[in-house]
Amino acid sequence: MRRGATGLLGALVGLGLLCGCSPARLPLVAVWTSPDGTAVARVQPCPGDHASRMDLRSWDERESDDAPAGALPDEAADSGWDMWSSARIGRTTFPVFEPPESWRVETEGTQALLPGRTYALSFFGPRGGDTYDGHVYFTAADLASLRPGQVWADDRAMSRSAFAELVGDTC
Repeated sequence: MRRGATGLLGALVGLGLLCGCSPARLPLVAVWTSPDGTAVARVQPCPGDHASRMDLRSWDERESDDAPAGALPDEAADSGWDMWSSARIGRTTFPVFEPPESWRVETEGTQALLPGRTYALSFFGPRGGDTYDGHVYFTAADLASLRPGQVWADDRAMSRSAFAELVGDTC
């Protein structure tokens, strides 16, 4: 009887932990710089999945919670955009700071790749009863370090084919 109660308690605790989990964060976004210097993103939900919410955030590395208001110059203000859509957005490629006009996008701050800032591009993707977030973090220096044919994904430079393999392995 005691073992049964202990097993039931363990199962309930495990279930409680699983129910409180946030969506998995998967490396399903790649960024690079086009020949004309435009930052470009490839959002690649798992096959059969789609993105219904996407956002771009940026912050200055010098920012901290205890920095006095107005301590940083205006160009250091947070910037990015939010997109919500009832449309199912599948695999797509677009300029990072110029999402397609068909998306409902709200922008904030400077819409340009600036030095000294970290950017986070992510999307929310449903998968049956589960959800996941596709994401990438990058800086202007990360993109400047890429060789022709490379993308930045999963916190590192890689070839486009390595990104396709990463997506396949992840999904």
